[in-house]
Amino acid sequence: MAGRKKLDRTNLHARVAHETGDKLKQIAQTLGYIHGDEGSTGQLLDAIADGELILIATKNKSNVNNNG
Repeated sequence: MAGRKKLDRTNLHARVAHETGDKLKQIAQTLGYIHGDEGSTGQLLDAIADGELILIATKNKSNVNNNG
């Protein structure tokens, strides 16, 4: 029996607030990026990176080059 085809994917790890993972899954599900029965954050991030989704800032950052 042949195994499942391996996807050409990269793992991405990020430190975020405790509730951020669930929030991203909800956004993904709302926008139709679904894997199994929940939102797919990977598909959501791919769509952003590919320009399929465009992010609009809701807060004005005084210095966008600051990391923190």
